[in-house]
Formats: sequence, structure tokens, C-alpha cells
Amino acid sequence: MKSKNPLSLIEIGPSVHFTNALKRVLRFAWVFAANGCVAWLMFTRLRSVGFPSSELHFQLWFEFVFEVILPLTGIALELANWNLARWVNVGSFTAAGCFWLTAAVWDRSDPFFGVLLIIALGLLIVAGITEIVYRTTSSESSDTA
Repeated sequence: MKSKNPLSLIEIGPSVHFTNALKRVLRFAWVFAANGCVAWLMFTRLRSVGFPSSELHFQLWFEFVFEVILPLTGIALELANWNLARWVNVGSFTAAGCFWLTAAVWDRSDPFFGVLLIIALGLLIVAGITEIVYRTTSSESSDTA
């Protein structure tokens, strides 16, 4: 049985299930690689500045939650195939990137301005690529209806 779109080359049937499974595997591979890499890099960076220390420092805990805990939670949600996974995986990088961009603009006279800007743009780029991956690997239920 063919799709309702005459220009579509995708057949609806057993091959669609294989294609959807392949898309999900590719999406999980991207989420695992991107989130795992960012979580590891940020945790390594936080350890270099003495995290976790006995004193509560809001900025370090904020960075830990948004740059380590949320990406790891995103991997778990993606593995469980929850709808919330997309929001966590894209939103955590967007929030962390905006945080670093605000810090870069706020402290533009800081000698580490460039480093803050690079981290911010890197996180925002990862958020954008993750959104593109989700859009291209999502199953299109409107075409099959």
C-alpha cells in the first residue's frame, strides 16, 4: 500500500517500522553522544574549580544541574522514549547556553570573555543540532493518516 502522496517513495508497511526503529536508534545515538560528551566536559570543568566543595555556591550548583544532571536525565528519558525527552534535551542546552551568553555579555570586560562566549555558542549549536535531529527523526503521523 502506497502513501497518499503520489510523489512519495516510502511505502507504508513493514519497512516503515524498520525505518522508524532506525530513526529512533540514530536519534538515541546522537542524544547519547552529545549529552554524554557535554556532561563529561562540564563535570571535568567543574571539578577543576573545586566542585563539590563544602560551601554552597549558587553558580556552580546551577551549572551542575543544567550542564550535567539534565543531559544525563535526557539520555534516560530518550532511552525510555518519553515525549518529555525532546524538551529536556533541547531545553537544557538552550538554557545553559543562554546562561553562559548572559554571563559573557554581563562580564564583557572579563579576560575570559572569549571562553564564556565559546561555551555559550557551543551549547546553543548543540541545542540547534539536537532540535534538527528530533525534527528529522520524528515519525510523521500526519502523512500516514
